[in-house]
Amino acid sequence: MAKKWAIVIGISQYQSLQSLPYAERDAQTMRNFLVREAGFDQVYYLTDRSPAIVLEGVSISTQPTVANLKRFLELRFAAPFLKQGDTLWFFFSGYGLQYASADYLLPSDAELDAVETTAITVDALADCLSHSGTNNIVLFLDACRTEEQKFGQGFGTDPSGVTSLFSTALGETTQSLEAFQLGAFTYVLLEGLRLKCSKTNSTIVQLFQYASDRLPQVNRRYNKPPQTPRLSAHAPIAPDAMQLLPYIPSRGRSTQPKARGVEAQPSKPVAPAIAASQPLKKSFQAGVASIFVLAIGLAGIATYRSLEHYFNTPELWTEALAPAPSKAAPSPATFSFKDNFYQRLPRPGTYYATTLQFEKSYREISSGNGRFCIKLVDTPAKAPGTQQIIVSTLSFRENGAYIDATKERLQIDGTFTEITDRKSTWQWSKSEVDSAGLVAECLASTSSYAREVKGGKSE
Repeated sequence: MAKKWAIVIGISQYQSLQSLPYAERDAQTMRNFLVREAGFDQVYYLTDRSPAIVLEGVSISTQPTVANLKRFLELRFAAPFLKQGDTLWFFFSGYGLQYASADYLLPSDAELDAVETTAITVDALADCLSHSGTNNIVLFLDACRTEEQKFGQGFGTDPSGVTSLFSTALGETTQSLEAFQLGAFTYVLLEGLRLKCSKTNSTIVQLFQYASDRLPQVNRRYNKPPQTPRLSAHAPIAPDAMQLLPYIPSRGRSTQPKARGVEAQPSKPVAPAIAASQPLKKSFQAGVASIFVLAIGLAGIATYRSLEHYFNTPELWTEALAPAPSKAAPSPATFSFKDNFYQRLPRPGTYYATTLQFEKSYREISSGNGRFCIKLVDTPAKAPGTQQIIVSTLSFRENGAYIDATKERLQIDGTFTEITDRKSTWQWSKSEVDSAGLVAECLASTSSYAREVKGGKSE
C-alpha cells in the first residue's frame, strides 16, 4: 500500500518580525486533518510548541529556527525513504518573501538584512524534497504574510521537481480570518481537501479550481484584500493526473448515503398493477403511492446533494450563520484565474532579445495589485531615434497571456523566464524595471490599459 507522509510547519513567533497569531494554528489544524481524517502514515510537525523529532537516533528540536530546519531536512533527506507512488506533502504557514530573484521561507530567527544566510529558498527546499524517493510531491505555501508592503509581494519563481500551490498571485499578500483564527488560504485549503478527498479520483487541479473560486469569495465576505491562489507544476506528474489522496469516507455516515425519502419506502414490495390477485383500484392506488414515494426520494437526494458540501465541511455552517460583515468599498478589479487549470505567469523583470536584429529593443514586465503590465520598447538598429514604447496590461485566459494593446498572444515557456511575441523571443535578464510613469498608471488602472509613445511624445 502506498505511503502518505507530510511535513507541517507553522511559525507564529518571530524574533525580528511582527508575530503571526494564526500561523501555528494553521499548522496544527492541518496536522490534525492529515492524521485524523486523511490517514497519513507520518506527519513531521514543527512549531514553537511541538515535541522533538528523533531521526537516526538523533533528537532534533522542532522550534523552527533556520539551524533546526536545515538540520531536520539534512538528516531526513540524506537518503531516499519513500517509493514511487508514495505521497509527500509539505505545508508551511509563516512569512515568505522574494529577494534577489529568489523566493524564501523565513524561519523564526530570520533577519531581513541577512536573508541569504538566515532563510531557506523554495528552490533549495524543493531540491531537498526530491531526494525522498517519490515524485508525487506537493508544496502548500501559505506564506507572503507581511508586516510591510516593501517585501514579500508574492512568490515569483516556480521550483522544479514538485507541484506547488501558492496562497497568492504575484503582487498580493495572504490574509487571516479572525472569525476562524486561521489563514484565509489554510481555511479554504482544508475546506477543499475535505470536499475533494471524499470523492474518488480527485486531483490537485480540482483542488486548485475549488480554491480559486472559493478564496476570493471568503476574502470578500470578511472584507479582506484580493487573494488569488496560484498553481505551479514542474513535476513529472501532470497536475490534472495527480490524485490528491485515496477516497476518505466522511465519518458518522455511510460511504453511500441514502436520502431520507428513499429510506421511507415501505418495507413490503408493492404488487404489480397487473397482478390478478388485486382489484384494479388497489393496483392503481399502489402505483400512485410508488410514484409518490419515488418523487420524495428524488427530492431527498437533490436536497442532500445541495447540502453535501456543508456536511463534508462543518466550518461552513459557522460561516453561513455568521452575521454578514459591513460592506467595504469595492476593491480594484483584478485578473480572474477562475476558469484556468493553472497559469503560466511571466517572471517580472527585464527581457532582452535572443537575436541580434533586436539587440537594442527589450521587454519589461511588472506586477502589482494583482495585475501584470508589459512595457514593449522597440528601437530599430539603424534608426535609434524612432524608438517606440507601448505600455499595456496583460490579460490571462485559459490558453495563455495576451497583450491588450496589440491583441497578440504572449507565449511563456515552462521556466517562466522566456517570452515570445510576434517580433522575437526574449529572455529574462534582471529583476529591475521601470515602475514609474505609464507603468505605474497601468498597474493602478482598474481595467485594460494601453498607451503608446513615439519619439518621447504620448499619443
